[in-house]
Amino acid sequence: MRSKDTGSGSRISGDEPTHRAHGVHPVVGDDTPAIDVLVGGMLVAGKLIDEGEIGRGGTATVRRALDPSLRRRVAVKTLSDALASNPRALRDFIQEAEITAQLEHPNIIPIHELAVGPSRASFSMRLIRGQTLLQAINAWSNLPDDAEALYRILNVFLHVCDAVAFAHSRGVIHGDIKPANVMVGSYGEVYLVDWGIASLIPTSTGEEPVSLSSERHTRSGVRGTPAFMAPEQAKGVLQAIDERTDVFGLGALLYFILCGRPPFDGTTSGETLTRARAGLYPDPERSERGKSMPALCRIVRRAMAPAPADRYASAVELQEEVRGFLNVGLHFPSRTFAAGSVIVREGDPGEEAFIITSGTCVVSKREGGVEREIGRLGAGAVFGETAILSRTPRTATVTASDEVTVKIVTRGLIEERLGPSTWLGRFVLALADRFREADAKARAR
Repeated sequence: MRSKDTGSGSRISGDEPTHRAHGVHPVVGDDTPAIDVLVGGMLVAGKLIDEGEIGRGGTATVRRALDPSLRRRVAVKTLSDALASNPRALRDFIQEAEITAQLEHPNIIPIHELAVGPSRASFSMRLIRGQTLLQAINAWSNLPDDAEALYRILNVFLHVCDAVAFAHSRGVIHGDIKPANVMVGSYGEVYLVDWGIASLIPTSTGEEPVSLSSERHTRSGVRGTPAFMAPEQAKGVLQAIDERTDVFGLGALLYFILCGRPPFDGTTSGETLTRARAGLYPDPERSERGKSMPALCRIVRRAMAPAPADRYASAVELQEEVRGFLNVGLHFPSRTFAAGSVIVREGDPGEEAFIITSGTCVVSKREGGVEREIGRLGAGAVFGETAILSRTPRTATVTASDEVTVKIVTRGLIEERLGPSTWLGRFVLALADRFREADAKARAR
């Protein structure tokens, strides 16, 4: 499933070929462009060698640079010239660097140095060689198995939860969680970026709270991305913003992963903001992927509850729910059947169960030597589970009425997850026996 681009603003990095398109200067020469850096309280000219622009937003640009002293490449974010002389904009920019630098976590980009001069402000940070989550979703949509793509994306999501949970322990609310602010590196790195509108709140976790060199400006109005914004944030209710505001943002990110679009998607920015304030979004279970994953849709709906009290209390609680979803066997193989194909036949031994992800099936039984239709199954329906649990022959025939794609659950996986050695396994096996007995009595009548 390919997701549509929702507009990402300034990016911290892109793929390696994109960087090279801007020009790389492997040898330092007199005419090589340079970037000034603050060292020991003094602005040192030319410490970093400029290698071209990576991204540009409304308030800043991000450029790639070479640090010749350590022979490493970094990203340098510079406040735009138009804002460098604005005291409030300069203060916000410095505080973004201070907040990010103090959030030392594997899923948050390290800040190296901050440079502030009379007409310039910039900070350097790790250069990410990778892509945004939006780009990763589109790239992984080409995988032959949708479950493999979703497995990868949800593991990225779990890392984002780690970053958010750590920030909360330090009293920081991100406030702008969206696909464009999640970077996925070429070797499995995951970063939550752009802490420019972060809010600071009291923390009781015992961790040292983030501190700033100047008082944090009390922000008025709406800040963030309305398409992914919690109702209290969209209304500008600053005193209501807390950890559960980011939980909503994580839920909105999960919604995007499921549906391929943001939860609030109006024709104008005003319409989008109005929907965000009301918490009105299409049910994720109506999407192509969501209708076959009702459990994940339930997680999304709770995380995105309009009232903060109805959401998960923390990013960790939400993360555990998603991890539980992954652990019960998301990664099932897929198989597609042409119209008219018999998927299971009455009387055959049962070694597999099936979950329909697309298409429609006809269920039939032989009665008096005549095949009689007894029902139809659509996306999200499960069949064949009783036979593999109770080790009895199939009790009905299931045929594809059009092209049908299913997920396959084997007896081995059932025994591994719900074997007789577990209490839940014993319950499920007993339930399967009850269904088999009821079916046998019905057939004997």
